[in-house]
Amino acid sequence: MIRYVLKRLLTMIPTLLGITVITFIIINLAPGDPVAAQFGAGAGGGGSAQAEGSGQGDQDRLADTIKAKKQLLGMLSEDASAQAWTPNTGAELAPLTWPGRSSELPQWARSVAVSEDGSKVYVGTKDGSVVALDASLAEVGRWTGHHPASVSAIAISPSGQRIASGDERGNLRTWSVDGNGPVATAEGDGKPLGDLFFADDDQVVTASNSGIIRVHRFETGQFIKEFAHHIGAVYALEEAADGRFWSGGIDKKLRLWSLDSATPLQIIEGHGQAITDIEAAADGTLVTGCDDRKIRLWPATPDGVGEPVVFEGHFKQVSAVAISDDGQTVWSGSRDESVRQWSRDGVQLGQSPENPGQIRDLAMLGDQAIAAGDFWRKVPIYSQYFSWLYRTATLDFGRSFVDDEPVIDMIGRALPVTIGLNVLAIGIIYLCSIPLGIYAAVGRGGTFDNVSSFILFMLFSVPNFWLATILIMTFSSERNLTWFPSGGLHGTDPWSMTYLEWLGDWGWHLVLPIIVMVYGGFASLSRYVRTSMLEALSQDYIRTARAKGLAERVVVFKHALRNALITIVTLVANLLPRMIGGSVIVEYIFSINGMGKLGFDAILSRDYPLIMAITTFSAVLTLAGILISDILYGVVDPRVKVDA
Repeated sequence: MIRYVLKRLLTMIPTLLGITVITFIIINLAPGDPVAAQFGAGAGGGGSAQAEGSGQGDQDRLADTIKAKKQLLGMLSEDASAQAWTPNTGAELAPLTWPGRSSELPQWARSVAVSEDGSKVYVGTKDGSVVALDASLAEVGRWTGHHPASVSAIAISPSGQRIASGDERGNLRTWSVDGNGPVATAEGDGKPLGDLFFADDDQVVTASNSGIIRVHRFETGQFIKEFAHHIGAVYALEEAADGRFWSGGIDKKLRLWSLDSATPLQIIEGHGQAITDIEAAADGTLVTGCDDRKIRLWPATPDGVGEPVVFEGHFKQVSAVAISDDGQTVWSGSRDESVRQWSRDGVQLGQSPENPGQIRDLAMLGDQAIAAGDFWRKVPIYSQYFSWLYRTATLDFGRSFVDDEPVIDMIGRALPVTIGLNVLAIGIIYLCSIPLGIYAAVGRGGTFDNVSSFILFMLFSVPNFWLATILIMTFSSERNLTWFPSGGLHGTDPWSMTYLEWLGDWGWHLVLPIIVMVYGGFASLSRYVRTSMLEALSQDYIRTARAKGLAERVVVFKHALRNALITIVTLVANLLPRMIGGSVIVEYIFSINGMGKLGFDAILSRDYPLIMAITTFSAVLTLAGILISDILYGVVDPRVKVDA
């Protein structure tokens, strides 16, 4: 017996694998993006135009949530790299060349800077690391002075030998290219440093979300000067000629400063929302990115800048801008997860063909735009399957899209309820149907056979949802009778009951659901028993037993019934999977939180992790039912050798 069971279990493995493949394919062929649709972002997956005019913070959180769910499902993986986008050299709008990538970074890149000679790229990461890359984007050095805060800004000195970095907690670190640790540290006020640059090799200028611009000594980190005319956070700084620099932030005003004066030299209005980034060309042309989804190119004038050329195309905030060395090409990155290339007159030349992720910073390395951001990589379909298969084998079905609760916990609560209902219903069906079928077969053509067949087929023709509705209206309605409760398995306060009171309350709630679950089974199972008994009673060995003078009771129950049970045992294979599918209507109508109702709700809400889990459980129960049925063959019929 044990050997047979092990053999059957081994043969079930290919079947289970086939079921998982089919389930996985069906889920992935479902129309639209199930994750995005679940969160109301549309079947297309990202929501593009939907974002316009709505709360952008909510849109960003929604996009992050969708990405996180896809990561849990194995559809996406984090791409911890800096990306190098190659420009479109044609005149027509065309996709940018899919980027080269840096070496794997510790975590997402949040800021990037390129040395003046183009030999080094420095990247600040989400985990607080500063990573040095060569021109081919291979890692050549790493420092970790900001951990665990992410590096929000980074700059390189004119000599290329010194680095400054700021983090989301307002801390400043200065570094020597040849050193192993920071040269100096300046602790912040808890508000992020939005940007910084080197005024010269000895002075670092920083902008903070506190609204203050400070000049720090490289060697000590101490500030020696402040500029405090901004109202609110300062997000962007850019060095101009002759000891001047530009700043912009949440107050939507572009300011020109001199390091020698604490009063702005020029204040320019014209931005619709917060200024997020500023870049300057060698000829003094200024480019700004803005939360109003626009890019502005400001031509240089003797006094500062003139009227801007406005570029439009992004549908979320422009988070980063850059300008080529010759000043003829403008690059932009956005929270809409695209990188775009523009001509000086505002014509879009190229765009990333796919959405790599939210862009945080841009810098130019030759003719390439180096992007830092929260990047994602699509996982190949075969990798998704093997990842899902491993999680399934370890009963890790992820979390529900609806309740954000582990799926296995939800099934753990619902499965005992359904099993309890079905075991009780199946027990009643078998206890009633087998005697009915036997007596109908023994008295074939008689009054009992005809009357029972008529009544049972009448019951079988009644739809269970209709009967459930009639029972509730009749026995659970204040207009008629209020004998039985119509919903749930317990009253309002089961915890205050004694065990006997709890058991009685549970049984009283079960009366109507059990009636609906069992009445249809009487007709089908009793007919199976009747047919099997009639076939057995017509066999030669039955006539021989009667000829020997055995009592009719012995002939029927010992000889005929045992052989008739072989057909009945076959039905056992369907009992376990029917526990889930067969109780859907009953559980839903009577508000019973079992597997049937759980699966129905999951389908309505497209809760794919839960659907996949229930489908897998149904497949396992089907195979288990077949195995139990085969074993029972050997119990009821000695001629069947289960050890074969």
